[in-house]
Amino acid sequence: MDPNILHNIGYGMYVVGSFKGERLNLQIVNTLFQITSEPVTIAVSINKENLTHDFIETSMMFTASILVEETPLNFIGRFGFRSGKDVDKLKDVKFKKSGSGCPVILDYSIGYIEAKVINKLDCVTHTLFLGEETSSEVLKTGRPMTYAYYHQVKRGTTPKTAPTFIKEEGIATGGTKMQKYRCTVCNYVYDPSVGDPDGGIQPGTAFKDIPEEWVCPVCSVTKDKFVKEG
Repeated sequence: MDPNILHNIGYGMYVVGSFKGERLNLQIVNTLFQITSEPVTIAVSINKENLTHDFIETSMMFTASILVEETPLNFIGRFGFRSGKDVDKLKDVKFKKSGSGCPVILDYSIGYIEAKVINKLDCVTHTLFLGEETSSEVLKTGRPMTYAYYHQVKRGTTPKTAPTFIKEEGIATGGTKMQKYRCTVCNYVYDPSVGDPDGGIQPGTAFKDIPEEWVCPVCSVTKDKFVKEG
């Protein structure tokens, strides 16, 4: 079997949120899709180890904020590579609460859907939650970010808890004679020919010339967590 075939299945990039009492939590999700139109039902796959899973099972509600293509990697990394058990993911982030109390992202969001869980399916490591729409809103116009765009253009990586994670997946960064460096935490590859424009690093900047205060654009670890690639 060739796991690379799975990269040809279409996905989007969403921030899924829920609540438990007064606590809020959100995470990045790519496995979310519409099931029916009347009534509007959507399904989302959440890893059982994630805090969001516990919150959805408790509240039986969730929201899905749709990210725009311009969303920077560090914003995605905030919700994809950090746990709500350790950090406040909503610190310095613009958001609001939906009618049920679920968090809705306003930064880099085209709009959102709120849903009430009406069924769920145990998928061993994950739970597939089926939700019926209770509210929705378009916040602004823009091109929604696809999972392919996240990988191929933004050069993003995938957490191990994601449904689409493939062990030792590579990042296609194009050929270059300059030395690439890989983050040992999230597998992001710094390619000098591309740089990190979102982080102020211009194309053509060698890794050794990046300022020491620079951090991984995906998971925010420091330069000392990078190793030579290849």
